Amino acid sequence: MKVILPLLALGLLSTLFLFSNSPDPDRAIPFAEVDVEELAREQRLGNPRFAGTLEDGREVLFIAESAAPAPDAPDRISAQQVETRVAISETDYILLNSAASEVDLSNRTADLQNDVRLTSSTGYRLESDRIVVSFEVLSVVSPGPVRVDGPSMTLSADRMVLSEETGVQVLSFNGRVRMLYEPES
Repeated sequence: MKVILPLLALGLLSTLFLFSNSPDPDRAIPFAEVDVEELAREQRLGNPRFAGTLEDGREVLFIAESAAPAPDAPDRISAQQVETRVAISETDYILLNSAASEVDLSNRTADLQNDVRLTSSTGYRLESDRIVVSFEVLSVVSPGPVRVDGPSMTLSADRMVLSEETGVQVLSFNGRVRMLYEPES
Protein backbone atom coordinates (compact mmCIF):
# COMPACT_ATOMS: atom_id res chain seq x y z
CA MET A 1 0.00 0.00 0.00
CA LYS A 2 2.91 2.36 0.74
CA VAL A 3 4.25 1.92 -2.79
CA ILE A 4 0.85 2.23 -4.51
CA LEU A 5 -0.02 5.75 -3.20
CA PRO A 6 3.08 7.47 -4.64
CA LEU A 7 2.63 5.62 -7.94
CA LEU A 8 -1.05 6.60 -8.02
CA ALA A 9 -0.15 10.26 -7.34
CA LEU A 10 2.48 10.16 -10.09
CA GLY A 11 -0.06 8.67 -12.49
CA LEU A 12 -2.62 11.43 -11.69
CA LEU A 13 -0.04 14.18 -12.21
CA SER A 14 1.08 12.73 -15.54
CA THR A 15 -2.51 12.64 -16.81
CA LEU A 16 -2.84 16.35 -15.95
CA PHE A 17 -0.02 17.08 -18.37
CA LEU A 18 -1.53 14.83 -21.02
CA PHE A 19 -4.89 16.58 -20.97
CA SER A 20 -3.71 20.15 -20.36
CA ASN A 21 -4.18 22.75 -23.10
CA SER A 22 -1.28 23.56 -25.34
CA PRO A 23 -0.01 27.15 -25.11
CA ASP A 24 -1.87 29.71 -27.23
CA PRO A 25 0.57 32.29 -28.70
CA ASP A 26 -2.25 34.83 -29.07
CA ARG A 27 -2.87 34.79 -25.32
CA ALA A 28 0.81 35.09 -24.37
CA ILE A 29 2.04 38.08 -22.39
CA PRO A 30 3.25 40.70 -24.87
CA PHE A 31 6.86 41.83 -24.69
CA ALA A 32 7.88 45.43 -25.23
CA GLU A 33 9.34 46.09 -28.62
CA VAL A 34 12.49 48.09 -27.87
CA ASP A 35 15.86 48.39 -29.50
CA VAL A 36 18.12 46.84 -26.86
CA GLU A 37 21.28 48.10 -28.56
CA GLU A 38 19.95 51.68 -28.56
CA LEU A 39 19.10 51.43 -24.86
CA ALA A 40 22.63 50.19 -24.14
CA ARG A 41 24.20 53.13 -26.05
CA GLU A 42 22.06 55.85 -24.46
CA GLN A 43 22.56 57.24 -21.02
CA ARG A 44 19.02 57.95 -19.91
CA LEU A 45 17.05 58.03 -16.67
CA GLY A 46 13.40 57.06 -16.47
CA ASN A 47 11.18 59.12 -14.16
CA PRO A 48 13.98 61.15 -12.52
CA ARG A 49 13.23 63.41 -9.55
CA PHE A 50 15.60 66.19 -8.53
CA ALA A 51 15.12 68.34 -5.45
CA GLY A 52 17.07 71.32 -4.24
CA THR A 53 16.82 74.72 -2.67
CA LEU A 54 17.29 78.30 -3.79
CA GLU A 55 19.86 80.56 -2.10
CA ASP A 56 17.29 81.55 0.54
CA GLY A 57 16.23 77.95 1.28
CA ARG A 58 13.00 77.75 -0.73
CA GLU A 59 12.38 74.33 -2.26
CA VAL A 60 12.55 73.38 -5.93
CA LEU A 61 11.32 69.99 -7.20
CA PHE A 62 11.96 68.80 -10.77
CA ILE A 63 10.23 65.65 -12.10
CA ALA A 64 10.45 64.30 -15.66
CA GLU A 65 9.32 61.28 -17.65
CA SER A 66 12.87 60.81 -18.94
CA ALA A 67 16.17 62.69 -18.82
CA ALA A 68 19.52 62.29 -20.58
CA PRO A 69 22.75 64.28 -20.64
CA ALA A 70 23.31 66.35 -23.77
CA PRO A 71 25.90 64.57 -25.95
CA ASP A 72 27.97 67.73 -26.53
CA ALA A 73 27.76 69.25 -23.01
CA PRO A 74 27.89 67.05 -19.90
CA ASP A 75 26.60 69.88 -17.69
CA ARG A 76 23.31 70.01 -19.64
CA ILE A 77 20.37 67.65 -19.21
CA SER A 78 17.58 67.20 -21.75
CA ALA A 79 14.30 66.10 -20.19
CA GLN A 80 10.87 65.13 -21.53
CA GLN A 81 7.42 65.69 -19.95
CA VAL A 82 8.67 67.93 -17.17
CA GLU A 83 6.96 69.14 -14.02
CA THR A 84 8.75 71.72 -11.83
CA ARG A 85 7.48 73.05 -8.51
CA VAL A 86 9.09 76.20 -7.09
CA ALA A 87 8.22 77.61 -3.66
CA ILE A 88 7.57 81.35 -3.83
CA SER A 89 6.93 81.75 -0.11
CA GLU A 90 6.13 79.46 2.80
CA THR A 91 2.59 78.93 1.50
CA ASP A 92 2.66 79.93 -2.20
CA TYR A 93 4.26 78.11 -5.12
CA ILE A 94 4.30 77.92 -8.90
CA LEU A 95 3.98 74.70 -10.87
CA LEU A 96 5.52 74.55 -14.37
CA ASN A 97 4.68 71.81 -16.90
CA SER A 98 6.26 71.39 -20.33
CA ALA A 99 6.80 68.77 -23.02
CA ALA A 100 10.58 69.33 -23.07
CA SER A 101 13.26 71.05 -21.02
CA GLU A 102 16.97 71.77 -21.24
CA VAL A 103 18.57 72.12 -17.80
CA ASP A 104 21.93 73.90 -17.62
CA LEU A 105 23.56 72.83 -14.34
CA SER A 106 26.50 75.28 -14.56
CA ASN A 107 24.24 78.32 -15.10
CA ARG A 108 21.45 76.97 -12.85
CA THR A 109 18.74 77.50 -15.48
CA ALA A 110 15.94 75.45 -17.00
CA ASP A 111 14.67 76.23 -20.50
CA LEU A 112 11.13 74.79 -20.70
CA GLN A 113 9.70 74.42 -24.21
CA ASN A 114 6.67 73.15 -26.11
CA ASP A 115 3.29 73.84 -24.55
CA VAL A 116 4.53 75.33 -21.28
CA ARG A 117 1.95 75.84 -18.56
CA LEU A 118 2.56 77.73 -15.32
CA THR A 119 0.00 77.41 -12.53
CA SER A 120 0.21 79.38 -9.30
CA SER A 121 -1.18 78.34 -5.95
CA THR A 122 -3.20 81.57 -6.00
CA GLY A 123 -5.26 80.42 -9.01
CA TYR A 124 -3.51 81.95 -12.01
CA ARG A 125 -2.68 79.92 -15.14
CA LEU A 126 -0.15 81.01 -17.76
CA GLU A 127 0.47 79.43 -21.17
CA SER A 128 3.51 80.02 -23.39
CA ASP A 129 5.70 78.23 -25.94
CA ARG A 130 8.86 78.81 -23.90
CA ILE A 131 9.79 79.81 -20.35
CA VAL A 132 13.31 80.17 -18.96
CA VAL A 133 13.71 79.74 -15.20
CA SER A 134 16.85 80.87 -13.38
CA PHE A 135 17.49 79.34 -9.98
CA GLU A 136 20.49 81.53 -9.03
CA VAL A 137 18.22 84.43 -8.13
CA LEU A 138 14.69 83.29 -8.92
CA SER A 139 13.44 84.63 -12.23
CA VAL A 140 10.89 83.27 -14.70
CA VAL A 141 11.04 84.74 -18.21
CA SER A 142 8.80 84.09 -21.20
CA PRO A 143 10.56 85.66 -24.22
CA GLY A 144 7.49 85.02 -26.40
CA PRO A 145 3.73 85.55 -26.20
CA VAL A 146 1.89 84.58 -23.02
CA ARG A 147 -1.73 84.16 -22.03
CA VAL A 148 -2.80 84.40 -18.39
CA ASP A 149 -6.15 83.37 -16.95
CA GLY A 150 -6.97 84.03 -13.33
CA PRO A 151 -9.66 85.04 -10.92
CA SER A 152 -11.78 87.62 -12.77
CA MET A 153 -9.21 88.38 -15.48
CA THR A 154 -7.65 87.34 -18.77
CA LEU A 155 -4.38 88.82 -20.02
CA SER A 156 -2.20 88.42 -23.11
CA ALA A 157 1.22 89.95 -23.73
CA ASP A 158 4.26 89.63 -25.99
CA ARG A 159 6.67 88.87 -23.10
CA MET A 160 6.65 88.28 -19.36
CA VAL A 161 9.25 88.54 -16.60
CA LEU A 162 8.84 87.41 -12.99
CA SER A 163 11.84 88.57 -11.01
CA GLU A 164 12.71 88.92 -7.38
CA GLU A 165 14.20 91.97 -5.74
CA THR A 166 15.08 91.87 -2.03
CA GLY A 167 12.57 89.09 -1.34
CA VAL A 168 9.70 90.72 -3.25
CA GLN A 169 8.42 89.18 -6.50
CA VAL A 170 7.87 91.63 -9.36
CA LEU A 171 5.77 90.51 -12.36
CA SER A 172 5.89 92.56 -15.55
CA PHE A 173 4.30 92.12 -18.97
CA ASN A 174 5.80 93.84 -22.04
CA GLY A 175 4.93 94.47 -25.67
CA ARG A 176 1.30 94.42 -26.70
CA VAL A 177 -0.49 93.85 -23.42
CA ARG A 178 -4.22 93.27 -23.39
CA MET A 179 -6.14 92.71 -20.17
CA LEU A 180 -9.81 91.92 -19.72
CA TYR A 181 -11.02 92.39 -16.16
CA GLU A 182 -14.40 91.01 -15.11
CA PRO A 183 -15.37 92.33 -11.67
CA GLU A 184 -17.13 89.88 -9.42
CA SER A 185 -20.76 90.73 -8.66
